[in-house]
Amino acid sequence: MVGEFPIRQKGFTLIEILVVMVILFVMLSMVLPISFDMVGRYKAALRAQEVMLYVSGLRRDSFLYSERHLLKSARNVLTVDGKEIPFDDAQITVADPIYFFSNGTTSSGRIEITVDDEHYLLHVRAPFGSLDLEPVEETA
Repeated sequence: MVGEFPIRQKGFTLIEILVVMVILFVMLSMVLPISFDMVGRYKAALRAQEVMLYVSGLRRDSFLYSERHLLKSARNVLTVDGKEIPFDDAQITVADPIYFFSNGTTSSGRIEITVDDEHYLLHVRAPFGSLDLEPVEETA
């Protein structure tokens, strides 16, 4: 048996594969809950931005078409000139009525938006209706 080489098998042992699988499962068990929470917060922020875009469009329309609009809320739904404007999964509260005047100016006000336990404040600033959307941090 001169010149014979020992047989070398290529591949991984069962133990090596199991160790890699355990490491992957541990990593996934830590990362997945954080990822789902991030996706939920992202969707909530998108809903709040939809409200902001709607208010911005109202401000623009009141100036362009010389119309006056009144923003209020009833039963956690945004109302414009008494007509309810529903936003899916969002609860909207207008603290004090906000007026968009036909000359392009506005009264200031604050709109509270709640989506899936995420809270946002939309500030409408007088006189030209600039909008600021900010998340509200929960205090424990």
